[in-house]
Order: sequence, then structure tokens, then C-alpha cells
Amino acid sequence: MKDKVVWRDRYWLTDEALSTYLRSAGLFGLEMHSPIMCIGNGIPAIVGRFAEQTSKGFMWRDIGLDEWLFDFDSEADIARFAPTVLAVAKDPKAAKKMAAVGQNFVNKRQKSTMGILEQKITG
Repeated sequence: MKDKVVWRDRYWLTDEALSTYLRSAGLFGLEMHSPIMCIGNGIPAIVGRFAEQTSKGFMWRDIGLDEWLFDFDSEADIARFAPTVLAVAKDPKAAKKMAAVGQNFVNKRQKSTMGILEQKITG
């Protein structure tokens, strides 16, 4: 696997990151920008969070992906993290279906809120 790892000496641009995510089975990490890009494109994304992040990550519960939200200050959540990542890798079809739950929620909410904005602007 080491021969497939690329060390980057700079932050990558959004389009570079998204291009990689679109070719992946999914993502797991401890920050929110990449998972948001993934779910927005139907790619599975598992989020770990910790107390210092305050409310970051809680949006995963809001959009129906609470099974993919992990509190790294909780031993119970830490224990179920690796099995969840492996489940995504072993069953990509089910994982994509779960990602679609979050994606559809966000798309519907965005359409609704933009409709309200349009009404307010156009009267």
C-alpha cells in the first residue's frame, strides 16, 4: 500500500480533493470540509469528532448520518469506528445508499430554503 501513498507538501485545491474522493470508496476523517464534499457528491463519509471541535460534526445527525458520526472522546464510539469503516469498504453499494440519505436530505433542504429566499427577493 505504501507505494500508492502520495505525500503532498502543500494543501490541495478543492477540485483536486474532490477528484480524488469521486474515485474513492469513501472517506473517514476528523474534519468536516472533505466529508461535506463527499456527501454532496454521493460518496460515503465517516466523521470523527472530539470535544475541542465544539459543535462541528453534529450536522451528520441532522442529515440522517448519525451512524457515521463518532465521538472520539467516547471509548464506545472509538470501538465501533474501525468496524464501520470496514463495513463501508466491504459493502460499497449499501454505503452509497446511506450517503444518498444525507445527500437527498441536504438537496431537499437547500431547494426549500432557496425557494423561501426567491419568494422574499421577488415578492
